[in-house]
Amino acid sequence: MKTLYLRLLLVLAGFAGVAVPAKAQAVDQLVVNIPFQFVAAGQTLPAGEYRVMRLQSTEPGILVLSSYENRASIVVLPVETEDSIRGKTKLNFESAGDQHFLSRIETLDHVYNLHVPSAGTLLAATPHQSGSASDSSAN
Repeated sequence: MKTLYLRLLLVLAGFAGVAVPAKAQAVDQLVVNIPFQFVAAGQTLPAGEYRVMRLQSTEPGILVLSSYENRASIVVLPVETEDSIRGKTKLNFESAGDQHFLSRIETLDHVYNLHVPSAGTLLAATPHQSGSASDSSAN
């Protein structure tokens, strides 16, 4: 039981927010270079350059992530959308083991909080190793 709590604690400690700088384009549209494989909307996407934009220009509730070089495109439904007060653009990731989960998209106009699986779900999905666990977050 103590081992389970220790692993859960290590996974929670590994949830360091990994920020990826982004270049602002137009209203809620960015181009970002993500240097690692990541999970968004339940799908694993390869590293590369992605364009983030609204599905409809009048409604900020649905986003599209697309990569021309990887021929990947997904629709992202934020759990929560709020107005941006910082006026900065970036993506935040939460890490568990060697997986990175897109958790937040900040544009000049809005902040989009995305669904990330719970720590217990991530822990169950992380391969168990004998020995010590380490955080492999990338910047």
